[in-house]
Amino acid sequence: MNVLALDTATPSPSVCLLARGDLFEEGLSSDRRASEELLPAVRRVLGAAGVRLEDCDRIAVCAGPGSFTGVRVGMATAWGLGRALGIPVEAVSTLEALAESARGRADSRVVAALDAGRGDLVCETFVLDPGRARSLGPPRLVRRSEAADLPEDGAVTTVPDGLAGWPATPGGESAAAALARAVARAPRPVGSVLTAIYSRPSAAEEKRGAP
Repeated sequence: MNVLALDTATPSPSVCLLARGDLFEEGLSSDRRASEELLPAVRRVLGAAGVRLEDCDRIAVCAGPGSFTGVRVGMATAWGLGRALGIPVEAVSTLEALAESARGRADSRVVAALDAGRGDLVCETFVLDPGRARSLGPPRLVRRSEAADLPEDGAVTTVPDGLAGWPATPGGESAAAALARAVARAPRPVGSVLTAIYSRPSAAEEKRGAP
């Protein structure tokens, strides 16, 4: 299965193509330039692999949580490419992609975490089942100052490494590469609507009193 994976949600964004069992990946800038670099990076990984976009069986995208702007850019790009060429698009939690990046270098239980801003982390616990990572509960916001004391078992996978004092898990793939492998290994049903996942309302929405 050929899978194009887009991650513009994490602080280490990248584009990854899994084609004929080989990975082709290109990193993106960690700032707002990622939106400008995304489509050229897609063209380059396709060129490196010698495949056309229409040869992809699925497009996978990190749907958040993560950067508000990054999530929107990635989702919109994935939706546009998929709709134009009739390629199914699978939107996957960024935290699940992070958990998958620990596969093969950690116990079966993994805590994935991202910086949620305003002194918070967003965390979710997964079990690395043979097919795909399985969530043990919804993502939750944790104060950064309290994160190191969480009573969790198993590995912790964070972006960036060592977030909130947790030890970095050595080795491993990027979120985009892990996402491409997971979707190729065990694709899930996809719908016609892509839904972004946010750790909290935006500052503007909170000002307006959004839930």
